[in-house]
Amino acid sequence: MTEINCESHKSGQYSDPSPYPEVKVLSPNLNYAEILMDDYAGVVSEFTAISQYLYHYFLFKQIDKELGELLENVSITEMHHMDILADTITKLGGNPLIRGSNSTHHNFWSGKFVYYGTNLCEQLKADIDAEYKAISEYQKHICYIADSQIQAILQRIILDEKVHIRLFNQALRKFCGCQYFPLE
Repeated sequence: MTEINCESHKSGQYSDPSPYPEVKVLSPNLNYAEILMDDYAGVVSEFTAISQYLYHYFLFKQIDKELGELLENVSITEMHHMDILADTITKLGGNPLIRGSNSTHHNFWSGKFVYYGTNLCEQLKADIDAEYKAISEYQKHICYIADSQIQAILQRIILDEKVHIRLFNQALRKFCGCQYFPLE
């Protein structure tokens, strides 16, 4: 697995302090690989989150340096998740192309999956929505995948997504005077 330099983006601030489990699978399983393709590069995926957060970073850094750093560093954490998923998909016998699963007819990733928005507050709410949707998808996939190694990986990624919700809500409070909990 490619190492992402977490020190350079102050990982402790942008991710849960728990260690990531080693990327292992009980045995190759193309069905599980296909399920993970949606987390990797589907509509609700790490690739979509990275693209959306980087776009928001490009705008937010001009408004506030710390807000820009938040989006940049959260996107780096999401890159680490994508790397973990690519490694897992490969160990399952799959090919981590930038596309969703067979259930989406091998649709390749599209920039249409990103919420661009025009307003900082709406963009932050969309980022929070993205994290909640990701958690929901990971929880579903934990139920579909009967491999404790993969379940542990997905559970660990969920911990980071919860940190991101907290951080985005802090930014929303600071810049918009509100909090946002869409699924609660």
